[in-house]
Amino acid sequence: MNALNKKEVLKYYFLSMLFLLLVGCSSAVKKEVVPEKTVIKKIETVVVEPEVEIVQKQGVIILMSSSAGAYQEIADRLSSHFGEDATQIVMSSRSAENKSILKDINQSDRAQVVALGLRAARLVKGIDKQVVFSQIVNYNDYGLLSDNMKGVCALPSPEKLFKDWRAISPGLNKVSIVAGKRLNQFINRAKKAASAEGIELIIEQVRTDKEFIYKSKNMKLDIQGQWIIPDNRVLSSKALKEVMAYASRRGREIVVFSPKLLSFGGLFYVAPDNNAIAEGIIDRLEQSLNEVVIPGEDIYPVMEHKMGINQKIAKQLNLNIPGNYREYIHGE
Repeated sequence: MNALNKKEVLKYYFLSMLFLLLVGCSSAVKKEVVPEKTVIKKIETVVVEPEVEIVQKQGVIILMSSSAGAYQEIADRLSSHFGEDATQIVMSSRSAENKSILKDINQSDRAQVVALGLRAARLVKGIDKQVVFSQIVNYNDYGLLSDNMKGVCALPSPEKLFKDWRAISPGLNKVSIVAGKRLNQFINRAKKAASAEGIELIIEQVRTDKEFIYKSKNMKLDIQGQWIIPDNRVLSSKALKEVMAYASRRGREIVVFSPKLLSFGGLFYVAPDNNAIAEGIIDRLEQSLNEVVIPGEDIYPVMEHKMGINQKIAKQLNLNIPGNYREYIHGE
């Protein structure tokens, strides 16, 4: 082997050893550990706005169907109690103006409304406020009752009436009411009140004034008295006069709802006590304040009424007016 070949062999051997040395060193070096990249998640901050409570003013809107004296008397009594927190509104005869009234009531910050009379109650039916109505007999005909709309009775107290009637006429044991339909709540109350005084109450339901006349004239002979309640669905001036004249000739005791009817033969009249009705409305409003719905029964009972006795008819019927009732003799 010549000198050139020896050099090339040595060179090759040297390069091979260098290669193996480098490979070994690279194997012995630990791989550098690269830390995992930290991922920072962005957390969105949600700001929750506090719920804003709409506070309605503790006041009442008194809506009257008209400027009739009975409505105004009750409205004035309510205004006297609530002072500046009471606002009186009288409905118009124009539909457009009443729509504007309804809009104002809806937008008012006052939480409660008193509706006096059927027109007023029908106007505010279904609004998002508490409504207490009165001076309405046939409220069931118009679906006025709901959790947020209830009433105060506009009829005389049957409990007091039958107690008074028994005192004036001790021999009374059977009477009748002839009236329109859908007065079940009041009729049931009247039956219980009559029974408590030992009186049987006969109910006749009619639809027209002609039926009122027919049923009133064709009562059984053992029915001693008739209570005529102010149900304008079945009453007319003609019907009242005809029935009262017929009953008077037969010696039947008639209780009416107005002093103006005493001259037609009524024994005594009973009429709602507007102050007592106003007190009932106040009670109902105050019990309902800050409540979700109006608590209590659909119709709040009023236990008082005004009365007046026809002394002339009492004498014709051979009735002696008790001493503690003489103050109620009409016209004295």
